Amino acid sequence: MAKALTEIKMLSTALDNWLEEKKMQAKAAYEKEPLPDRTTHLWKYSNPNDFVLTADRSLATPKKQIHNPAEKELIVADIKVAFESYENLLKKCFGKLISKTSSKITLLNEAFWNSGYFVYVPKGKSVVNAIGIVSKLNKSESFYPVRNFVYLEESSEVKLDEFIHSEDINNSYSNIVTEIYLEKGSKLTYSVIQDHCNSITHHHIQRVSLSEDSEFSNTIVSIGAGKSKVDFDVNLNGKGSSASAYGIVLGNNKQSFDHHIAVSHNAPYTNSNVNFRVALKDKASSAYTGNLKIAHEAVKSDAHQENRNLLLSPNAKAESIPELEILTNDVTRCNHGVTVGQVDKDQIYYLMSRGLDEKAAEKIIVEGFLEPTISKILNEKLKQEVLEKINSKLEKL
Repeated sequence: MAKALTEIKMLSTALDNWLEEKKMQAKAAYEKEPLPDRTTHLWKYSNPNDFVLTADRSLATPKKQIHNPAEKELIVADIKVAFESYENLLKKCFGKLISKTSSKITLLNEAFWNSGYFVYVPKGKSVVNAIGIVSKLNKSESFYPVRNFVYLEESSEVKLDEFIHSEDINNSYSNIVTEIYLEKGSKLTYSVIQDHCNSITHHHIQRVSLSEDSEFSNTIVSIGAGKSKVDFDVNLNGKGSSASAYGIVLGNNKQSFDHHIAVSHNAPYTNSNVNFRVALKDKASSAYTGNLKIAHEAVKSDAHQENRNLLLSPNAKAESIPELEILTNDVTRCNHGVTVGQVDKDQIYYLMSRGLDEKAAEKIIVEGFLEPTISKILNEKLKQEVLEKINSKLEKL
């Protein structure tokens, strides 16, 4: 802890006094805040002790590459640099979505973040080619606190693909917070592919606010890390807004994955669709919690969530907890579906009778199981990259 506190004082002086004061307030609050209660559904399947700062880890910054189209007015920048040019916007919105659900883990990020990206799309701007952001962890015994901020003005559109991975390092912790704002009629297609080595602990918090008639599509691919926890919260605040979240989880050995998805319909005629598919082998485990809330004023809302789990070994374990909170009696639809099952031995036998060995047969079954979610990726280049990562993982199962 002492080492990290020393390094935080060396952050770029480009950050103004307001930001420094905000970080120091968060640090003080972090030290006083107790660990999350294990009895709450958000932490029932993950130990919060695994996601706090320890004395043996020092502050580090991921290596980052940004691949973005040469579009005029589109802004993609380092978050610290953005504070110099977009101070008014960031002072108004930065941290606003996080503060509503503040905890010791979010305060940790508020206090120590030292890198991240800023994406700003001006009114009416439609970006055809996707922005690609690659982050790599390359130091053992390190703590990587990252803060990202995405803002789309009215009637703008962009695709954002984020790749998070690491070298073969030990005992490092990635703590990421991403805030996303979509103004009226804007559209964001967002993908996050996490492929850390198994010695990494990974925590990613996403908070999204949608205005009237805006659209948000999120693809989450979780393949790596020894312990991985994703907390995704989207608020449909504007009439006619819509959100979708598609998840792919593929684990083996003793990997553990914990995904919490919360979708709040706060306005009428809003739509959401959540679909997570999980395949596990060996002693890997997954916990999925999906919360759908439809407020009293959110009439004519349409909400659906689905979680399918495929267990490839008797010791693999999957938990699924769908939650529905409907406060109005005038909805178009609100439903959920959950399955947890072993791989079909008859399918394995059939494929082996056609000349395949057991591993190849199992690989085909998993690919078929994940295909409905993979097909939701409309960017063909990204789809191929995801397929390559999945196939590479399947070769190791």
